[in-house]
Amino acid sequence: MKLFINYEFDWQKILSGQYLEWILQGIRISLSLMLISSMLASVLGVLLTFGLLSKHRLVRSGSSLFIELCRNIPTLIWLLFFYYVFPELFSEPVKTMLNSSQAINYWAAIAGLSISSSGYIAEIIRGGILGVSREQISAAHTLGHSQWEIWKFIILPQAIRICYPPFVSRLIHNMKNSSLALALSVHEIVWATQQIESLTFRGIEAAIIATIFFLTINYVFSRLALLLEKKFLINNNKKIKKVKDVGGYL
Repeated sequence: MKLFINYEFDWQKILSGQYLEWILQGIRISLSLMLISSMLASVLGVLLTFGLLSKHRLVRSGSSLFIELCRNIPTLIWLLFFYYVFPELFSEPVKTMLNSSQAINYWAAIAGLSISSSGYIAEIIRGGILGVSREQISAAHTLGHSQWEIWKFIILPQAIRICYPPFVSRLIHNMKNSSLALALSVHEIVWATQQIESLTFRGIEAAIIATIFFLTINYVFSRLALLLEKKFLINNNKKIKKVKDVGGYL
């Protein structure tokens, strides 16, 4: 098979033997980087959001400072920090243990990806919560509803609807950023394709494999997220209708 630039593909050489093993290993590691870092970033983002909304000034200030660091330091710098600097902050025995670990680059990549995205996720969630009309919350307090009922029936359903699209976009961005783990020699898909290219000089095939992987993963995730959004909106509309029928909050 040839391109118009007179390039002849050789997929059999790429998709066989050790090269195929590298690709499959890279796919597994990339998926684990995406999944674990996205989950940790989401959990940390929720915690930072409630820190920003805290009544305690010290907690708010600390959360705000942490978020600014997350958002204004490039993701690659975070990865390098956790790989090179973070182990140096501990005592000699702990530092030796961390540096001698074969998986330190993998976990440094996860830590960097998680920290970098958590600040953006925190701001997205905070924006969703603050986007809920204050009049509805005041009316619920006036009617004597508890704080838990207000969060369950008024704030959360509307906040999720507001912040869901940018939240999904941020997770997709984080999934694409997993390729930065190449800088720490993590054996993810981009590392695998780079190694294959350097040994076989089949750069176009290697680039196509990495491109197809990220296109497929992000497309499938975005479609699943869209289906989940539609299902949530349907269930949420039913809940709102039910609350209205019984003289509820909205």
